[in-house]
Amino acid sequence: MKHIAPAVLYSLALSVTAATAQSIPSNPGIPPNLEVMKSTYTASGNIVVLDKNTIVIEPRMPAQFCALPKVQNGQTTWSFYTFPLASITVHLSEVDETLITEDRVFSSPDATRTYKPGDVGDATMVVVAGVPGKQFHTLIYDLDKFAHLGPGPHSSKEYGQAPDETEAFGLTFADPAAARSFAIALKNAVILAKAQAALAQHP
Repeated sequence: MKHIAPAVLYSLALSVTAATAQSIPSNPGIPPNLEVMKSTYTASGNIVVLDKNTIVIEPRMPAQFCALPKVQNGQTTWSFYTFPLASITVHLSEVDETLITEDRVFSSPDATRTYKPGDVGDATMVVVAGVPGKQFHTLIYDLDKFAHLGPGPHSSKEYGQAPDETEAFGLTFADPAAARSFAIALKNAVILAKAQAALAQHP
């Protein structure tokens, strides 16, 4: 999956944490922006900080369904997203902060049937894209295989986990405030990482 189809991205599950940058206690071992990202994503999975420039996002499974409506000239069209990712390795300096976007989406498969113009989605999707020429290293899995697994622990082979690369990925949050805090912290972390990389090259 070297390229992202217009209507298909990979995603992470919903986050329901409403923490903001102001309410998160300081952890001297983690840069503040990354601390905000970890806290606002807690309900969806885990973010491992490898160093001040690199994180690994480990979402809970199974992946979340998201439907994004667009109303134009009185007509509603839909884009559908599902994101079967076991992990995403993100080098912050390789993220394009100008392409970090937020969209309200619907998590119900019945959204296209029940939607009325003006309805607001129950989740917020934050889309993250890399700078030109860079891709994110990921571990993907087969949603159908995962859905048919019984209870109990399972090996990654049983649900088809495999390495892959992608140019962009989506993160969805149940709480728009959590999504906003995450997006702001991510943008700030990316800007800081790029500034530090530039300083290292030209001290």
